[in-house]
Amino acid sequence: MTRRCPWKKGRPAAPPTPPPASSFVRGEHEFRVVGYSTAGETHYSILSGAFQVGGHTWALDCSFDTEGHLASVFLELLTPYITQDFVVAKAGLRIEDPLGQLPAAEWHNEEAHTFTIWSGEDGHLSQTGSRSWKLSVPDEFRGNESLYVQDDRLTIVCTLDVLHGEEDNSTIADDVQKLLFLPSEPELKSESDRSRHTCMLPDLTFLVEQTEIQAHRLVLAMRSPVFAAELMGDMRESTTRRVRVDDMRASTFRAMIRFIYTDKLPIKAKTDDGEASGSQRACKDKCAAKRRVAMACDLLAAADRYDLEKLRLMCEEVLYESMDVASVLPTLLVAHGRYNCRQLEASCIEYLASEAAVRATDEYKQLEESCKSLVVEAMNKVGTRKLAGSSSSLDIASNPRRAKKMSVSTYNTSKVVSGTHEMMIPNFSSQHGVGRTIYSNTFQIDGCDWKLVVDPGLRTEGRICVFAHLLTDPGIAGVRAYVCFRMSDPNGKSAPTQGELQTIFTRKEPSKGYNFTGTKYAEQHYLAHDGSLTIHCNIIVTNKTCCVATGTASSGVGDMTLAPTHDIARHLEELLASQKGSDVTFLVENREIRAHKLVIAARSPVLYEMVVGVANMEAIVPVDDMKSAVFEAVLHFIYTGEVPPMEDLALISTSSSAEDISFAMQELALAGSFAVDGGVLIVGDIMAAACRFSLDTMKAKCETLLAESIKKESARSTLRLARHYGCSKLEGYCDQFASSPYVAHYRARAERDMLERIFSSYSREKNSGL
Repeated sequence: MTRRCPWKKGRPAAPPTPPPASSFVRGEHEFRVVGYSTAGETHYSILSGAFQVGGHTWALDCSFDTEGHLASVFLELLTPYITQDFVVAKAGLRIEDPLGQLPAAEWHNEEAHTFTIWSGEDGHLSQTGSRSWKLSVPDEFRGNESLYVQDDRLTIVCTLDVLHGEEDNSTIADDVQKLLFLPSEPELKSESDRSRHTCMLPDLTFLVEQTEIQAHRLVLAMRSPVFAAELMGDMRESTTRRVRVDDMRASTFRAMIRFIYTDKLPIKAKTDDGEASGSQRACKDKCAAKRRVAMACDLLAAADRYDLEKLRLMCEEVLYESMDVASVLPTLLVAHGRYNCRQLEASCIEYLASEAAVRATDEYKQLEESCKSLVVEAMNKVGTRKLAGSSSSLDIASNPRRAKKMSVSTYNTSKVVSGTHEMMIPNFSSQHGVGRTIYSNTFQIDGCDWKLVVDPGLRTEGRICVFAHLLTDPGIAGVRAYVCFRMSDPNGKSAPTQGELQTIFTRKEPSKGYNFTGTKYAEQHYLAHDGSLTIHCNIIVTNKTCCVATGTASSGVGDMTLAPTHDIARHLEELLASQKGSDVTFLVENREIRAHKLVIAARSPVLYEMVVGVANMEAIVPVDDMKSAVFEAVLHFIYTGEVPPMEDLALISTSSSAEDISFAMQELALAGSFAVDGGVLIVGDIMAAACRFSLDTMKAKCETLLAESIKKESARSTLRLARHYGCSKLEGYCDQFASSPYVAHYRARAERDMLERIFSSYSREKNSGL
């Protein structure tokens, strides 16, 4: 029988049919369990460290059966607030032999799973969907557990593909890519649209093998240091609109330009032609592989010439994967003598040292005749490798690919931290009579600050309710802990009573409680002679031991190049900070903020209308009714696609005086007695700016920031803000938060305190009148 965690009961099944997919983003996480034999003895389940894939936060939740064996693995979606109606993912599990001597036990599911996030209608939305997906433990592992657990260690690798759906608003890469395919003479009605289109037209033409290839000077300079020196420095190319490129094929240059605008490798992936016969398929695969290697070699040389590091790394990855008897020599030729390709050259040498068949090919003999010095140098290195012995070999012949990177977390049972706190409540009966909530002193367990909160029964129908409250920020993943409350009879006459729970403390719910026992029963059986009541609380933190890092993966890790990180946003951010090539100035609160018309035109049509509407020769655009810090956040989004982190926004808000509070901040300030975080205040202003400039994606990101930073103090004012700007999902999220037991508990306390203050004030006035 499998032991299941209390919070996993009654999970609704996800819809069986996923929405249509556009593209999936892949990531992998390696979860290492150290002390596997005792992991299942102590806990219902253990949680991996949180990892990021496809813009969401995930974790693996491993449950054990009654004998302490791995019974199930759940994929948990931890992202606290999600604007999409659903999240679609594919997953696979691989259990590795820590010694690397056995093949991995694998399970893969080709069908996508849908996490339904929102339900209801606008105005009544709530996040009620399932955030958990039960994955299957590989069949090879069951019954052969001892083969995969070495030195009491178990390694689980999860491969996760997350659907990157088409959004209403295009991403940074999409907008930059549109510049590459912009029609020269579109049908545009308004003068503003025609002006914007003219601004986005290419301003540079390259002549490569008698072929004209157009591009934008700013984009090329932003992406390549070599282009920056040529086109925006003191070289003659900086003053001309036509540039000739020698020693390069037009197809290679065009492919490189495509990469600069898209951040995508312009080489077709390997395909499987299931309809072709065996001989036909082999012939097609051989020709396709040869074309891939040839294009990768050409692009590698181009990337090295123009210092495009990411393109170079992606081409190297293709050549690593494709390395065989036919491709190693062309790869060696292109890598030889290039400083940045030393590792690729070394891999070719390793392959030559391990594959004698290469030296029997016609290509090798031709290379000996045409480039004897290279062959001599390579063979000298081969001899050096052989003398070094097989222990230093990279075993490129069997697997010429480099070790990949993945996120890694480790759970070590020997480092699980526990602590006990005793809370003594003096004169409990009198405390109960007053009915106030009682707090313990702050105590610390595993680096976290905790406090016990006791409701002596006034609002819980005569039952004592005890909460464990986490004061330290739990982060996105939260803090998984086992909590046990206990009360004992100091006289030893009555049996102790206890309540236990294993739960996750989150930013949304940092307090978890247990409805303990009747107040009268406790007074009769658990009070000491002096009338005090002692509550013992034992807390075992079970996921803070996970250390997450990006490390080198085990052998056989999947192709991480399927989801390369985008450099375009980073380069645009650097362009905004450097102000190089800027041609427009915004005047905000007497501050001049410089930007680039091309970026503004591509990313924000509404803001560009303000630019073209300016009549002054200095191209200074005044922006009224907006804080300079808020406008800088708008530009940051236009250039990067992201809103500045909440920590930075909180720092910005501290510089704003009380008279600077805008409508959004006034809305939040209506809560009067609530102490609202400064970062939340300025997010409201940024949301107003997003609406002003029709930046819907920015508005959605502001929603996410507000939801992730929601607290009991700001829930009501954030709800007002959501209603004012028509954020139905944020409104539903606030309603859910406000109705949670934790917030309801404090709301009741606040209402009671308010009534007591009113009654006390009334009594003083009445007594003074007498």
